[in-house]
Amino acid sequence: MSSSLRRSARTENLGRLSSLDRQLGLLRAFAWVTYPFACVPFLFLFFQQHGLNQQQFGEIIAVYYLAMFLSEVPTGVLADRFGPKLMLVLGPLLLALGFGLLLVFRTYEGFLAGEALLGLGHAVLSGPPATILYETLREHQAEARYLQEESRMNRNRLLGTGWSFLLGGTVAYFGNAEGNAYGLAIVATCVGNLAAAVLAFCLRPEPGRPRLPLREFARHVALDLGRAPVRWLLGYWIVLFALLRYPFHNYQPYLKEAAVQEPLFANPMLVGVLFAVLNLGAAPLSSMVPRLVQRWGRRSLFWGMPLVLAASLVVMAAERHAAASGHGSRALAWLGIAMFFVQQVPFGMHWALVQEFVNHRIGQQARTTVMSALSLGARLVYAGCNVLLFWSQEHHGMAATLLWAGVIGAVSITIVMWRRPAGLLRGQGPIE
Repeated sequence: MSSSLRRSARTENLGRLSSLDRQLGLLRAFAWVTYPFACVPFLFLFFQQHGLNQQQFGEIIAVYYLAMFLSEVPTGVLADRFGPKLMLVLGPLLLALGFGLLLVFRTYEGFLAGEALLGLGHAVLSGPPATILYETLREHQAEARYLQEESRMNRNRLLGTGWSFLLGGTVAYFGNAEGNAYGLAIVATCVGNLAAAVLAFCLRPEPGRPRLPLREFARHVALDLGRAPVRWLLGYWIVLFALLRYPFHNYQPYLKEAAVQEPLFANPMLVGVLFAVLNLGAAPLSSMVPRLVQRWGRRSLFWGMPLVLAASLVVMAAERHAAASGHGSRALAWLGIAMFFVQQVPFGMHWALVQEFVNHRIGQQARTTVMSALSLGARLVYAGCNVLLFWSQEHHGMAATLLWAGVIGAVSITIVMWRRPAGLLRGQGPIE
């Protein structure tokens, strides 16, 4: 090869690498502001300020998941047909609109409408970030980097959300004389959503791919959903998702009850710091997923994540039972809060593992749609579970509800894991 040809090849390779680096840099920045939820640690308290009880809180959150259920597949189809970049712009705008409704229409009906828009916004964002990352890497023959890059993106999402929680606590505490300016935290959230939309607009569109006729597109979706590993993952994901989401939505009610034993838990600044530390603690775990897979293998991690969550719920149930029986203490209250940190271990790990599992087992033509279909089942099941769980807390107490959630979750995941296809989770290196 002549020297001029070698220089031309080097220039072409550098251009390709710089194109990849620019896109990855924008995706990493977008990850920081994907979920800038400064108000989330205080939404239950914000709703309570306007007359809602735990049962109504559960109903409002159920509407959020029902909206996700109804919009998961349609938004996935739109992403597959028109590309994920459009969805990465649209999703944050819908989230900003949803949070804005919570702020403007402070009634039960207004909260229902706001949560419905939030569910739609989350559905829009559920698949496209992973899709545009995977397709960008595939364009540069770098698919083997997916687990590493997705772990890094998830770490950035956790860090960004964690810092936004800290911002929310600061704004709520110093925003008025009573230290409960939760509305200002919602405003900060909307600003973060708008920043995400601007970053997404700057992304290069996903690498081109052929637009299949609708019938052929539907055939690819049905083929991928018919794969035994994908069907098994749906059952696993439903159980894991419920075990992850219930404690998350229950953090605020738990802190409010535990404040009887430990008054610090009623301080918005401390709550913001606590939520921030939870996410900041989970972030390194996300980036460690490739090393954890190499050390322990996927089977151990897929077993461990849900069982750790179930055990933590049982510990929280024991603490609440002791408090209800008159034997609570500040030390036990802190033990219950320590379970929040235990739950961050699977929370920080699960997304990269599940995304890698799916991305390597379905075709590119319908990848976003299939991932949305998997989420659809989990959202629908949890919407019903959420209503039941918070109804139970309102009428039977938190201790009993936490206990049954932990026991049923452990039994369910054991059944699911025993029924997985033989050899499905073998191996400790990247999925080929």
